[in-house]
Amino acid sequence: MSIEEKKEVLADILEVDIEEIVEDRELSTYEAWDSIAVLGVISVINEKAGKFPHADDIKKLKTIGDVLKALDE
Repeated sequence: MSIEEKKEVLADILEVDIEEIVEDRELSTYEAWDSIAVLGVISVINEKAGKFPHADDIKKLKTIGDVLKALDE
């Protein structure tokens, strides 16, 4: 999965334009960052990275960059 594809998926989950997906931006600044978005991120990590993240792993995700890294692992 390319960085652009990852950003597109995150933009869809966060209901924003891809231009708003900036690596150092905190997830909490997105209006759509809620429990549904968290489930979307878990689903993408599970599907694309082949692992099911633990709740502690999700709590560590603070920025877009953190999510992008999680998709690489």
